[in-house]
Amino acid sequence: MIIRQLQPHDCFGAKALWQEVFHDTEPFANFFFSHRFTPTLSFGVFDGDRLVSMALARRVRTAYPAYPAILISGVSTLPAYRHRGLMTETVNRLLDNAKLRNYDLALLSPAIPDLYVPFGFRPLTYAIKVTEPAAEHPEIAETKNVSDLYPAYIHATLQHPFMLRRTVPEMRTALDEYTRDNGVFLLAPNRTGYLCFLPDGNGIEITECLADSPAVYRALLEAAASRAPSRLASALLPTDCAMSGTLCRPVHALALKDGIDLVSAANDRRTFCVEKY
Repeated sequence: MIIRQLQPHDCFGAKALWQEVFHDTEPFANFFFSHRFTPTLSFGVFDGDRLVSMALARRVRTAYPAYPAILISGVSTLPAYRHRGLMTETVNRLLDNAKLRNYDLALLSPAIPDLYVPFGFRPLTYAIKVTEPAAEHPEIAETKNVSDLYPAYIHATLQHPFMLRRTVPEMRTALDEYTRDNGVFLLAPNRTGYLCFLPDGNGIEITECLADSPAVYRALLEAAASRAPSRLASALLPTDCAMSGTLCRPVHALALKDGIDLVSAANDRRTFCVEKY
């Protein structure tokens, strides 16, 4: 087996491995490997010509603009090749490469955080997981119009100085991304907030929810729940949303250089990353 940096033509093998492990929809997988796949920051293990394990990364903007950062995703290994240390090797190669390319931070949203502790990753951000039952809100409408969503996005994120910032083109890209994955956007009256969810079996997966008050957060969640077979909706919200829920740490970080103070950042409970992908 060979471990190497991925090349542009490896996108087909990477997509096949992603689909086999994560079972994402075809529209989302097509979007990710058209717009997010960055081979120069990613590594894989090959058995002959077949990609059997990989760790992907791309550059992202964060709340710390002085620190160039990468977001790691798609860490996966085919079942028949697991428990051989391939994940450890690919992630280590990826991190070493990121250091050589002068990145300061590595970020990820781990499904199993303990897997990344040996690399040095530690919890960075805070969020509250909130669940609300369905309620009808006819004033909350569905939209796929960037000119409606972007003012709501800016209005809500101005209150949270540690959120990622999107430009209008980036917002349009995100809207296209979710639309390809059958996403639904709900817009609160007067553009005071919005919510996006994706179909998820018998329920829904909320990928973004931003609002300027607890009342708007609650209304958006209740409106989303009314569109879910389960009649419930759960979302990760900023810690100052003033709603009851469970405190969690969705984003973990690793400083790739000395002198980067992640402890102070982690202690600021406003810190919250909004982008899922």
